[in-house]
Amino acid sequence: MTLLLPLGLLGLVSLLILLLIYILRPNYQQKLVSSTFIWKLSLKYKKNRIPISKLRNILLIICQLLLLTSLALMMAQPVIGHRTNLSDNEKIAIIDASVNMQMVSDNETRLQRAISEVRTLAEQTFANEDGIMTVIVAGEKAETLVSRCEASNSEELYTKLLQLNDSLTQGAVWHGSADIDGAAKFAEEVLKVNSQAEVLLYTCTNYIDTSTFTVVDMSHPDDWNVAILNVTPIFGDNNTYTVDVEVGCYGQSMPVEIVMDISGINGETSATRQVSKTEYFTEAESVKTVTFAEDDFAGSGGAIYSYQQISVSIGANDCLELDNTFNVYGGTKPSIKIQYASAGGNKFYRGVLGRFRNDFKDRWNITVDEVDSSEAKTEGYDLYVFEHLMPDVTPTDGVVIFSNPDKAPAGSGFELGSSYTVDSSSTLSNGQLHEITKFIDASIVTIAQYTTVLSSEGYQELFYFEGRPVLLVKEDDASKIVLMTIDLNRSNFSITPYFSVMMYNLFNYFIPSTLTDYSFEVGETITLNARGENLTVNGDGGNFTFETVPASLYLTTPGNYTVVQTDMSNTPVVEQFFVRLPYSESNIAPIVDRLPALQREDTSVVVTQKLAIWLGAAALLFLCIEWLLHTRENI
Repeated sequence: MTLLLPLGLLGLVSLLILLLIYILRPNYQQKLVSSTFIWKLSLKYKKNRIPISKLRNILLIICQLLLLTSLALMMAQPVIGHRTNLSDNEKIAIIDASVNMQMVSDNETRLQRAISEVRTLAEQTFANEDGIMTVIVAGEKAETLVSRCEASNSEELYTKLLQLNDSLTQGAVWHGSADIDGAAKFAEEVLKVNSQAEVLLYTCTNYIDTSTFTVVDMSHPDDWNVAILNVTPIFGDNNTYTVDVEVGCYGQSMPVEIVMDISGINGETSATRQVSKTEYFTEAESVKTVTFAEDDFAGSGGAIYSYQQISVSIGANDCLELDNTFNVYGGTKPSIKIQYASAGGNKFYRGVLGRFRNDFKDRWNITVDEVDSSEAKTEGYDLYVFEHLMPDVTPTDGVVIFSNPDKAPAGSGFELGSSYTVDSSSTLSNGQLHEITKFIDASIVTIAQYTTVLSSEGYQELFYFEGRPVLLVKEDDASKIVLMTIDLNRSNFSITPYFSVMMYNLFNYFIPSTLTDYSFEVGETITLNARGENLTVNGDGGNFTFETVPASLYLTTPGNYTVVQTDMSNTPVVEQFFVRLPYSESNIAPIVDRLPALQREDTSVVVTQKLAIWLGAAALLFLCIEWLLHTRENI
């Protein structure tokens, strides 16, 4: 019981006043009479009535106390509340729209069966007038198809389910995993209104912990699938390739033939080769890695040192065709040409450039031409290193390093001053932040000789000696130049790890890999870089042009993609990559640990009933009893 006006209980003070009246009221009064004879006859009757009179007086007091109590409680406005739940005939249907639900059995996809099941659920729910339906589609991103649709608006739900089915028929499907977490958040919004609503998930995924979901299995007895899960080319120590093919066979025990087609072998564009292997899969061993080793290739034409494309396929009439092929690129590395021009040759540059060949062999085919300064070229290379003796003009088709220059080449954009010899313990200081000086502390670097820079329009100043720039960088559409005016032979820079760090930073910054890999998964966001100013991507998922790099590309569609860019020498550079389905989506019944926990807050409604009318009736009853007792007293 709850009091709406607790101050009304002050009316209970009247009980004390009533008791005080009874205590202070005199019971006897002294009177002078002429004789007591008149009471002698009634003395006998008086003694007989005393017990009854006392009982009546007690009842009168009790009635008066109860009457005042009832009136005080009426002023306090008491109410009694109880909770009642909203309708339990409310359903939240979540449709798993992942690529796994696109498996076809009996001429119908799992997704189409789920849509049909949801319509049947809606018809059953709307059979009662209190039925409410919410439908959520968990595709790339979860979205609500209809929210808390009542029976009066059932046609809206049926129409949207039909439109969803039609869009699937026309190919508007998602090729990745379902956004179940997002769908759960939408479901929780409905549960905030009615926590008694049932949440049903139409899927083929097996969840060990289903939380408070009701999972409806959309699988078919005829479901089975063979998939190429991954293909990994391995470049061995003998500079030849072996290829690991990971294959999954789900729902059947059967032999599977894996066919591999290789093109552009060992630098010959027209050279092709086909090899195959057959493996037997059982339900106990549904996933295997099949290795195509050097001996397998030798029987069909010899070892493979490079390739343009590897295509792996499986000829199976299974429930999902999208994972029956897999393409591999990256077997022919892009070429990077480096020229090192010096009058005598510096072992520090020679050592770093030599390590580039080995450290970046998985990304580039690097060649280093070491020439005398008099024979140096100013075109045809991706990276130029000029030490001390400078060319007459600045190359414009690659990245240029001017180290300890004796003059400013035409087009370089800087002007040199005098050279100075300083104390060998003199140290540098850091200037502007830049990627090529990342992780380098200039205060560790000592120098004994440097050349001043009188002007350097367009350059960033990265290292200073006593306020004068000694390491500068320029990057614009026409040129990429690094200027270092210290003599490495008279500095500790080249014998510290910082020199190698700077050269690696420089190489990665100015000559970045366009792709970090050649195989990705639907739903990934990849980073694309360029050696020029822009690039385009064309593929099964559409055509994209990026004016600014690095750029990000969100992958939504499996298949082949081609990246085209123009480097600094205006030479087209073409690379390819492949986008595969998520591994788990090829399994006909993937297993996941748990579903998200749904937050169900108490949404029951409090219903109150006022007691004033009952207290008023009680007060009237006590008043009537008191009146009857007074009446009996006068008889």
